[in-house]
Amino acid sequence: MRNVRFDELELILMAMFEQPTLKDTIQVLTEIQPLVAEDAEMSALVQQTIPKMQRLNEHQFKGLELEWYKPEEPNKKTGVAEK
Repeated sequence: MRNVRFDELELILMAMFEQPTLKDTIQVLTEIQPLVAEDAEMSALVQQTIPKMQRLNEHQFKGLELEWYKPEEPNKKTGVAEK
């Protein structure tokens, strides 16, 4: 098993698009590549994250605990961000 290290932005990206499986999450990130192509930074982030994810197995992916990196959503009543 290879040790793959992700930086915080990569983890946030994966958390934003997390699906039930590693394969499905990689598929979604692959599908968004054309949508972010004009944003150089986002495009580079997606392009560097996918190959790293492909080196993981499902167990390692679940061990990343991506819920810690999910962006906070605003409360519909107050408009204040909360987890």
